[in-house]
Amino acid sequence: MKHGIKILYGILMIGILVSIFHILNDQGGSALGNIIDTLTITSIILFLSTILFIFLSFKKHIRKISVWFLLVLSCPLAVMSMTHLTKEYSLKITETTTPKEFVYNLKVDQKTYELDKIKIQKLVDSLLKVKTVERPAELALRYFNGKTYNDTIERDWAIDLPEKVEYKESIIDTLFYSENGNEIVAGLLISKVFNEYQDYPKGEIEYFGKGFRFDKNDLKPITMLKYSVTGYDNYKSCSERLRYYYLKKIGTFDNEYNMNDTRFLNGTK
Repeated sequence: MKHGIKILYGILMIGILVSIFHILNDQGGSALGNIIDTLTITSIILFLSTILFIFLSFKKHIRKISVWFLLVLSCPLAVMSMTHLTKEYSLKITETTTPKEFVYNLKVDQKTYELDKIKIQKLVDSLLKVKTVERPAELALRYFNGKTYNDTIERDWAIDLPEKVEYKESIIDTLFYSENGNEIVAGLLISKVFNEYQDYPKGEIEYFGKGFRFDKNDLKPITMLKYSVTGYDNYKSCSERLRYYYLKKIGTFDNEYNMNDTRFLNGTK
């Protein structure tokens, strides 16, 4: 343990230097997220290492201010992060946070289910192909049939999805039905896109997902919900994270229900 304190300060310095590196190499505002991740990891490593150091040489270093300084410095973020990680892991291994009495368990004929998925995918594609993706503000720049123009039309039926990507495929991941099984009322949508800003300038394929409400009788049958997952390079990872949010995470928020909660589904318009 001769160089123990030097090692602890070395951990701190490495975290600071990596954070400075992220600041100097910021691309598109990504530095803040990278710095937070770096400081979080540094705090956890430093906190655990300091605890171990004190435990192994308690009598020798118990009175050293530098050791306690490092412990106090790393403690808040480390404890907060480890608590968060524990909760996240607990959620991941839980099937759903929806109370048993409200869990959606309707069984739909498999053939009908697959046909309905194709139907909704085609509906999404039909709107995306003319670039009516976001509800435009006044004089919003639009694209149609090879031309750009300023659109002042209120398109209430537009689907709220990002415009600055090239859509390759719309995939219905999951559908939920009304109590009688006759009507689609909600679902999970994953979009496969080409994002030129990923791995710039080459660009790359990316997947992102959102939940949606569905009402075939509404002028705007598809309404996107507020929670989304982005930045995945394969369908499976995107699907797993999307299900994590809509079947587990949202149900832990105040006054919100998971998508597989019959209270949510019965309230869908």
